[in-house]
Amino acid sequence: MSFTGILPPLLFSLAFVLPAWYLYRNGRPLLALAPAFTALILTAATLAIFWQDRQDIQAQYDLGTLMTELQRSDLYGNSDLREPEETLFLFSTASQALARGLEYDTLRRDTLRGVMKRMADWTIRYRNLPQWAPGSDWDREVYFLAHAGIVLGHYQLATNDETYAPYFQRIGRYLGTRLMKGHYKHLISHADESLLRPADNAAAIYALTLFDAYYGETYARDTRAEWTAYIDKELHYAESRLPCAAFTTTNRCSIEPSAAATGLYICYRAASAVHASADDIPYREWLHYFKRFSGNPFSLSVRPNMRDGEVARLCNAGLSPLECDQYEDAIGLWAAAEYAGGYTYFRLFAGYVFDRWFGTPPAYAVMRPARRVRALTEVALRTIGEAH
Repeated sequence: MSFTGILPPLLFSLAFVLPAWYLYRNGRPLLALAPAFTALILTAATLAIFWQDRQDIQAQYDLGTLMTELQRSDLYGNSDLREPEETLFLFSTASQALARGLEYDTLRRDTLRGVMKRMADWTIRYRNLPQWAPGSDWDREVYFLAHAGIVLGHYQLATNDETYAPYFQRIGRYLGTRLMKGHYKHLISHADESLLRPADNAAAIYALTLFDAYYGETYARDTRAEWTAYIDKELHYAESRLPCAAFTTTNRCSIEPSAAATGLYICYRAASAVHASADDIPYREWLHYFKRFSGNPFSLSVRPNMRDGEVARLCNAGLSPLECDQYEDAIGLWAAAEYAGGYTYFRLFAGYVFDRWFGTPPAYAVMRPARRVRALTEVALRTIGEAH
């Protein structure tokens, strides 16, 4: 977080000095104590939150939570009635958070790599993900390819261990060649439907950046520009410069944009680029439609829908297998971090810091695995953003 990101809350805090000074000058020193004390508390809180970010204190706290919970054996079983693709998304985002954590948490690197190995081992098992079966139509499985590739790619880059290299190579080469042969158009997300989701395909491009980084290929570089141009030309929602959450195979908008689906698209788009700018049109549009406006400089929330008070049509289908109205704030924090959105980042980040200071930590250990997967997914998403 840059210092400019805390200027609005700092100015807001210091504004209380004016009434304190006025009351003091007019012979009311006791009354002046209230605004003076308010200015002191708010300024101290602003600087403390800034310090939490610069010293990675909140990031290390959330990273520690992930490491502890991801070592519980019941997350890796298949007897619980939960969606395996939800678990895959958790492991994908968690592997990204842990990989970034290696840069600032040097004391727990062995533990981080051990957890990443356990997630990678789960990811290559046919009993967990039947998409590994011979004959599976991977043209209709880009969600699986993207997030399995992210798990394996982060592990391999973090450890140089090539135990799972055949699986990672198979995914990387398939995605790279298939996207180029398809003229950079989208692949279908899931085998049981015919929807094209920009968020899933953006995650696939990100997986290719990991493949390129390890093997010295240029799949992501060759694909990213043309794929982005294809979206900009063909796939905008009617009233915005955002892609729909899902399209049909004939490029017709099937599901309107939602905060989480569109947020994941812009996050993976930024994470796979050499650099991201706060002036990037999809990010600015995302802020316009989904950021809730309030006068409080210490908090911000993201609404799941484009229009306040209206429920997005088929929102869960546009985010499948995830659910709407669960991850918007955490995705927003990640997006603000990727695009250097200083003040937006501060307001979202401050909410999590205040929760840790004054709230009660969730009891993850007593949650059933299915519920715990969803709760930890939010932790993983925000930890990615906190690592910047």
